[in-house]
Amino acid sequence: MTLTEGELAAWGRRIGSDVRVPVFIGLSGPLGAGKSVLARAVGEGAGVLEPMPSPTFNILFRYRTADGGTLVHADLYRLRSADELGGIGWEDVVGDEVALVLVEWPERAGRELPADRWEVSLGFPRRGPGLRRVEVRSCGDPPTLPGFPVRVL
Repeated sequence: MTLTEGELAAWGRRIGSDVRVPVFIGLSGPLGAGKSVLARAVGEGAGVLEPMPSPTFNILFRYRTADGGTLVHADLYRLRSADELGGIGWEDVVGDEVALVLVEWPERAGRELPADRWEVSLGFPRRGPGLRRVEVRSCGDPPTLPGFPVRVL
């Protein structure tokens, strides 16, 4: 499905406010496709009050949500292999029972991805500036994504 950046952000806010945790959402796509836009919107919906910069250089940020849970925003782009996940506390991230976890470039985690997760792929459609192609796939048995404007593959 194709969404405007505003529609993508509105969906993200709905996810943040209504999704049941724990949930892991992998965000894939080329640079500039909207991964961080979606992650910030999810944070806003979850009640994160502080700014959410891109975690590209820090790799992982944790935020407190309005309901006392945790939002984890990670960017694995700089990892050379899944062997480096231990250095960022990966086991704590995927094992946190009150966390909403958003991971950009999740393919870098390889087999260390949780079995129950959502995979959101963002890209640029052939037509229309400002539009984003969104494809979503569930793996295992993750909680439902609220306000779902896109087709589940």
